[in-house]
Amino acid sequence: MKQRIRRNWRTVFIFIALITDIVVIMLSGILAYIVRGFFPNLSPFPLHIFSQFVVIFGFALIIPAMIVGIYRATSHSHIIRQYFIASRTYLYAIPCIFSFLYIFRNDTIPHRFIILFFLILPFIFVFGRMLLNRFIHSMQRRGYGIHNVLLAGYDDGGIAIIHRFKNFPELGYDIKGIVTNQRSKVLTPIEIHGTLVPIHPLSELERLVSEYRIDRVFVPSCDTITNGYSAILKLCQKECIKLKVLSEDSDSLLKMSHVYDITGITLFAPQRVRIDAVKNLFKRFSDIVFAVALLILLSPLLLFTTAAIFIESGLPILFKQQRAAIKGGKAFCFYKFRSMIKDADAMKESLCEMNELDGALFKIINDPRMTKVGKIIRKLSIDELPQLLNVVKGEMSIVGPRPLPVVDLEKINESKNFWESIKDREKLKPGITGLWQISGRSKICFREMIWLDLYYIENQSHMLDLEIIFATIPVVLFGKGAY
Repeated sequence: MKQRIRRNWRTVFIFIALITDIVVIMLSGILAYIVRGFFPNLSPFPLHIFSQFVVIFGFALIIPAMIVGIYRATSHSHIIRQYFIASRTYLYAIPCIFSFLYIFRNDTIPHRFIILFFLILPFIFVFGRMLLNRFIHSMQRRGYGIHNVLLAGYDDGGIAIIHRFKNFPELGYDIKGIVTNQRSKVLTPIEIHGTLVPIHPLSELERLVSEYRIDRVFVPSCDTITNGYSAILKLCQKECIKLKVLSEDSDSLLKMSHVYDITGITLFAPQRVRIDAVKNLFKRFSDIVFAVALLILLSPLLLFTTAAIFIESGLPILFKQQRAAIKGGKAFCFYKFRSMIKDADAMKESLCEMNELDGALFKIINDPRMTKVGKIIRKLSIDELPQLLNVVKGEMSIVGPRPLPVVDLEKINESKNFWESIKDREKLKPGITGLWQISGRSKICFREMIWLDLYYIENQSHMLDLEIIFATIPVVLFGKGAY
């Protein structure tokens, strides 16, 4: 039983955090009820009405908290970051709840009670999180949530990562040593925060993994893993060890996407067959329901867009293209509303020098092939809506890695190590939206998009999908990064 809890500690702790917040909401309601009783000349507040308020508005607080990512952040973020995310939920919930009461003219819940509830709630929440933080440190001392870690790479970036792990004990990383293939480095232990961290040659990696029961290997640079460290990837796959990239580049990417996780971007994670099967089944069910609902709700817009394209430039209405997740991967027919002139593909070669991006991403500001209707539907991402048909067919998902044109993938000049290290990009179905779309879209280069997709694949959950979907809405409405 203990081993099972240790193995699933993050899930267990998130459940404990959820229960803690439910208790916090109940206590806040009880205290607000008691304090209100001290005010003179107030009408009585029936207990059943009080209970309804706590339950209904408890959901109104918990669900937005899930959407903005507080429970994913609970297990690996500093407590200050948790307070910041919680404050966003609090500020979202207050106007929603008061608007609900105003619209439905609900006078059964005393306004003074509601005000007291929202004044008391932040203090009880802070107290609850402090207790939760002490609890996780106590459990870490007992070995729960602790990971034995090796760092593959010895440079300034690697030292910075060790300092970070020491400064954030809530991550639960116990650094057992550093491995390097640089012969010029003196293999003597270095002292960080009063702890000696041994340095070993890369040739001892397999022995160290066995001796220290390593379950995480960190690489301090995205370039390192794709340029000479393929042996590390193979060993991690063999021993079912998580391999993570953690660098300044990955940090800045995750900040751009409004997803905070200082534990790195994962390049390899051992599969958990049963859990993955259930997760994939639920994701497929959610995709079908969401796609069919959107097709029905947006049918007037789809018909209007179809008519506009036909009137301006005739048939075909849809643009079809073979796309895949990786070079040599499984291809499928990708649908979009046609936003360019009919012979746009034939002109692409002559416009290569104008390309604003790199790799398999081809984008031009004020592309001369764009139609008038095309400029509008591109800006508002309406051209992406036919991909809902791909979702219904089972070729795509609502949220996932972005599929790329097969023709463009073939042109990418990257090493074999690079393609080997990103093959997990094909583990999930391609998505209509993803971290790339909420991180700047056309302003993100090819490699950055790949790292964001790999992060998503490792951390994919229904809560993260909801975060991305809700973050996509303002990106679409304001046309951020689209051209």
